[in-house]
Amino acid sequence: MGFLDFLKAKSSETIGFTEIDSWLDKQVADKHLEQKVARAKGFVLNKIIEAHKLLNELEKAGLMNENIPIKAKQIMDGHRKAYIQRLKRFLDEIEMPEDFSQIGFFAAKFSEDLTKLSAETQKNYLVLKEFMEAEIIKVAKTIKAIEEELSRLQAEIENEGIEAIKDAKLKLRQYHDDLKKKAMLEEEKLNQGNEVDSLRERKVKMQTRLDDLHQTNEYNEFKDLLENKKKYEEQLKAIETELKVIFAHLNRPLRKYKHASLQEKLIDKYLLDPMGALEEDASFTLIEVLDRMKQELGNLELKENQLEKTVEMIDKLNKDFIMNKKLDIDKLKELNKETASRINTSVIALNIAETDTLLRGLSEKIIQAEQSLEEISKALEGINLDYLKQKVKEKINEINPKVTIKD
Repeated sequence: MGFLDFLKAKSSETIGFTEIDSWLDKQVADKHLEQKVARAKGFVLNKIIEAHKLLNELEKAGLMNENIPIKAKQIMDGHRKAYIQRLKRFLDEIEMPEDFSQIGFFAAKFSEDLTKLSAETQKNYLVLKEFMEAEIIKVAKTIKAIEEELSRLQAEIENEGIEAIKDAKLKLRQYHDDLKKKAMLEEEKLNQGNEVDSLRERKVKMQTRLDDLHQTNEYNEFKDLLENKKKYEEQLKAIETELKVIFAHLNRPLRKYKHASLQEKLIDKYLLDPMGALEEDASFTLIEVLDRMKQELGNLELKENQLEKTVEMIDKLNKDFIMNKKLDIDKLKELNKETASRINTSVIALNIAETDTLLRGLSEKIIQAEQSLEEISKALEGINLDYLKQKVKEKINEINPKVTIKD
């Protein structure tokens, strides 16, 4: 080991985890990379100036052999002009960064652009080489020297272990980002938890209010209204069914008779909707129709058992029966209408409906809030600060195995 190597030997040191960022910056500063970049940048600028000078000389250069056809000379001049213009534009676009961390990208981009430039100017170069080889080779070597200097600088930076330092900084930044993210998520979790608790408390109060409404006298009266309405509708349904059964037995006789009757439309109504027809039959015309049909039964060609059933149904549909059924229908419909009106304007029903709607809304909000809380909890579980911290320490150990890190 030489004397200088001994001076450069890494010594043991202890740093706190919070000091790592500044320690990494010091490792970079100690390598004096900015000065190396500055020196390389000076070299590149000199080469750009030199290349411009050579291009100007190429532009003025005469031919080694002036005894060539004018057409060939014109072609050569065209290629020279295009070549010089393209290279000058390429040189003017070179802007070397001062930040060493950008040298790798810049060097790769420069090589890529140079390859593209060579392909674009290849024909120009080959033509000019036939007429002024020395001048054009000098230009090519000068620009190539820029690429070589950039490659040398990049290799020197890589040999200094900068990638390891950049990787350590990246891992440290990931740690700090997740540290902030964890703090933010913990605050969100606390707030979301409070929101869930608040919604649950509101739901309990709302459910209590709904239960209390169900215990009031007004609600008992409302339930009675519902039961009465159901009872009226069931009684109306029973009357409707009874009338349908009767007119089902009279269907054939009435259909045969209606063509000889002046009340064909009325008969059709009764056959289609007996209860509806009876409601509209204010004059009880049905009684007269049935009495006349009874007198004509012998002409309707009915079978004996059908004839007997017809007579039985006509006798059942007597004046008292029909009038009483119509009164019952009218009364039940009126009661049902009145009850429905009271139900629709019931304050207790409105309060219960509103409370029930609010309760369902709260239940949905609780489900959504609980889902959000679960998502936040899962996100928190996915953050492993100890793992990230260990990765930072491992990377520091790669840079300098003699460094001890205190948490």
